[in-house]
Order: sequence, then C-alpha cells, then structure tokens
Amino acid sequence: MFEKSFLCEKCGEEYPTKDIIYRCECGGSLDVKYDYIDIKENFTRKDLDTRIFSHHRYRELLPVNKKENIISLGEGGTPLLKSKNIAEQLGLEELYFKLENVNPTGSFKDRGSSVEVGKALDHGAEKVVLASTGNMGASISAYTAKAGLETTILVPEKVSKIKLEQMKRHGSEIQLVRGDYSAAAEKAWEMMKKGFYLMGDYAYRGEGEKTVGHEIIEQIDADKIVMPVGNGTLMHSIYKGIDEFNKLGLSENTPEMVGIQARGCSTVSEAFKEDSKRIKKVEIVDTQASAIACADPLDGDLALKAIRDSGGFADSVTDRKIRHARDLLAREEGLYVEITSGAALAGIIENLEKFGKNEKVVCVLTGHGLKDLA
Repeated sequence: MFEKSFLCEKCGEEYPTKDIIYRCECGGSLDVKYDYIDIKENFTRKDLDTRIFSHHRYRELLPVNKKENIISLGEGGTPLLKSKNIAEQLGLEELYFKLENVNPTGSFKDRGSSVEVGKALDHGAEKVVLASTGNMGASISAYTAKAGLETTILVPEKVSKIKLEQMKRHGSEIQLVRGDYSAAAEKAWEMMKKGFYLMGDYAYRGEGEKTVGHEIIEQIDADKIVMPVGNGTLMHSIYKGIDEFNKLGLSENTPEMVGIQARGCSTVSEAFKEDSKRIKKVEIVDTQASAIACADPLDGDLALKAIRDSGGFADSVTDRKIRHARDLLAREEGLYVEITSGAALAGIIENLEKFGKNEKVVCVLTGHGLKDLA
C-alpha cells in the first residue's frame, strides 16, 4: 500500500513498517507515515463518490497490505444525529452526536480492531494478546474469531461483566489481572516477548480509528469535536484523519479538538492545564468510567498535541456529572450509551461558555449502554 515508515513523535526516530514494532526505543508512541503525494494520485473525491459510506471507504489510507487479510464485520459509516432536546436546553443550535455505539460490537474500537487484526495476518501471526478495560477486548475477540486467531485478553479485575461475556462468547482466553489497565498492559507486554502478537493502543489501532475523523469531515463542517479521553489514541487518530483529508485536498477544515476525562483519572487534562508537554501517571485511579481509566495513557502525549495544535482544550468532570449526562442522553435524545460516553456531553455542559451558540459541535458517543450492565 502507501505506508512509508513508523515515526516516533517524541524523538523523531523512524522505523521500517515491514518490522513488527510497538513503541520507539525511547518509549514514545509510533505513528504510521504515508506517501500522500502517491495517495493523492490514486485517491480522489470521484473515488469516494462511488463507494458506500463505511470504514473501508478509505482503504488507500489504511495499512492492511493484502486484500484477503481485510477482516470486516461492517464497522464504520456511523450516523451523525442532530440533537433535538439537549441542544435546546443548552442554547446550542448545532449540536450533533456521532454514534460510535452502533458499531458491530457496540463501540468505536471495531474500527481499530479491523485494521489491527488485518496487520496481524499480514505478519503471519497465529496467536495474539492484549490488555483491555473491556471494549477493546470485546472487539478484538470478535474480529480474531472471524480471522481464526488464538486470543488471550488480560483485563483488570474491576471490569463490566457484560464485556467479559462478550469476550468469552467469541472464544478468547480471559486472564484477570490485579490492578488497573497499566498492570494488564505490562503483563501483555511480557507475553509479547514470549511470541504473542501484541494488540492494543499502538500505531495500527490508531490507523483504524482515524476513519472517525474522515467520516465527520464528510458529514459536517464541524467547529468543535468533543470526545472522552483515556489512552488518547482516539483523539490523536481523529485529528490525524482530519489532517489527512486536508493534505489530500478533500477538506480545508480543522475543527478544535476537545478532550474530556474523568476527574479521578485526569492525566491529559491536567497536563493541558499545567501547560506541560508530558503526561504524568496517575497513582490512584478513582472513576466508574472504566473505559477511560488509564493511569499512564499510551498516547496521552499525542492526544495533548492534537488538542493544542487544533486550538482546542481539555478538562475533567466528576463521575456524578458523567452519569447525569449519560442519563440525559437516554431521557432526552433516546440514546442509550455507556457511562464513559457521558463524559463528552458532561464536558460540554461544564464548559458551555466555550461553545458558541451557532458553532457546529460534534459529540462522539463511544460505546453502547448495554456495556455497563453487571
């Protein structure tokens, strides 16, 4: 395809994409770089106009090399729903909800899973491992089931039972780990050294998740995009997807990126407020929003950069306000989302003075409400 290299955003080191690499030697996150000049000659607005609105509509910008290794369950192409009641209550005329909760396994993670599993097949992998707070594990278990890959998922002890049930139903081996996501991620890293193909919030997952950005740009001329932030991968990826469309001449719009975290795990938002370029690990995580309970976010620095480069902002909100926003979405808009999805709307309510009445604001709803059932 059109991949050129992995680039470390922290130290600038480059690596060939033919190798299996997860992090830079300096510890920084890796980003996949492409030959956009070549892509521009092979991918035009005319091409888009002939394709259905779905994840693989943007296949030239995705890194799976072999067509037979594209594993899809029908992810992407999610609706953008205009708010009727909440917008009126908040005094916003153009509030929209990006419904990532309608993806096949109920969350945005399916976009990244499609690409990650495809790359695992490109590399000839037979068994994979990942750490997950729930949604990613549920998603990967579905996609690896279709791909025929042996899968081990490491999850923190405190995780939604329904998410565990999803993983088990697809045949994955589940190992409960004492501690938070970071503890599970460390164990997954050790298993990778023993021959497992490692999946998670690494470079290729972000390549799948960036299609959220592609789609939003096609759907609306947004002024702000608001989303929950955990590991930071989705934030960075959406911004990258938007930047790619600008590079290819498919758009001239760069919305402000707004990241909202739980007050009990506010890594990126604290760094933003302190005007720091680096994220500090949270020693004690205290939030019910488990999908964003990432004490040491893998792509936190990249998320922070996306927020600043776009002129956006980050903030944190209490669990009480997150739950209130989640319930508001259900009662006022008929949208049943998991508690983590409530963080984005809670952030808008908390910072209402930063949103213009006539601004087009997109609120990303990341997961389905059934995910939270015990």
